[in-house]
Amino acid sequence: MDIRQLECFVAVAEELHFRRASERLGLSQSALSERISALEYEIGARLLFRTTRQVSLTQAGAEFVKDAKKILADIETSLSNIRRTAESDLRHIRVSGVDEAITMLLPRALLAFRKTDPKVHVQLLEISSSEQHLQELVSHRTDVAFIRSPCADDFIASEFLYRQPVVVVLAETNPLAKAASLSVSDILDQPVVGYPKHARPILHETLWSGFRQLGAQPNIVCEVMDKSTLLRFVAHGLGIALVPEWVKNIAPPGVTFVPFQSCGNVIELHVAYRKSNTSNTLGSFLDVVRECCRSDRA
Repeated sequence: MDIRQLECFVAVAEELHFRRASERLGLSQSALSERISALEYEIGARLLFRTTRQVSLTQAGAEFVKDAKKILADIETSLSNIRRTAESDLRHIRVSGVDEAITMLLPRALLAFRKTDPKVHVQLLEISSSEQHLQELVSHRTDVAFIRSPCADDFIASEFLYRQPVVVVLAETNPLAKAASLSVSDILDQPVVGYPKHARPILHETLWSGFRQLGAQPNIVCEVMDKSTLLRFVAHGLGIALVPEWVKNIAPPGVTFVPFQSCGNVIELHVAYRKSNTSNTLGSFLDVVRECCRSDRA
């Protein structure tokens, strides 16, 4: 007897219909019928009356369904307790995040955290979009995610960490490189190195919304996902680009940054985690992250 057989029997007992039960379980009717037959053979008693028009419980089936439901409920409770115990004594943390967090914030946070608990293992999951990070959190494949927008969810909590302006990056040889600031109208005729919308939605929209207000479209010469690649392209004079201010820290020679008059567009950083995760280790890690952000902005 296995758990799946019990689940099949309970589904048929509740639906009293093999097709509906099979759809509920994601099984074919033949596979469902085989599992019920195997269960009856193992128990040594008939649990269901079957006709071409009707399914009903035998007396033995009516009694057994109560026990089957209790067994399944007990198993689920046991698994929940195991997961809760495992998370409350977490000795490793899986972290994912947008490039800024991984490049700038995480190294300092990990260095400070290891001073408080050097035995904790930290695993880094590198993916590109905030939406993917949240999916990994919900799926229990990561424990902390650094994302660009707040998350309002029954299962996920998020905290605002800080914000920064968007700036224009140009080759030092570009005549606009000496400007005190630049507006959309100043860069109307400039070739632009842009981002795919699915990969960098905030920066993509910052660029396009500004041009839409003037009834124009940016002259996109190419789109790249990686900011290091983008900076190299700009340094070689391929075009200008919009970037968060933190990118100044990874800039190669030959580029300069000018404030962008972008109607208040800013880039935010938030940290997200599962509400159900009560690990003391995770709590300590989040405290270190908060302190690092406070010290940066002090």
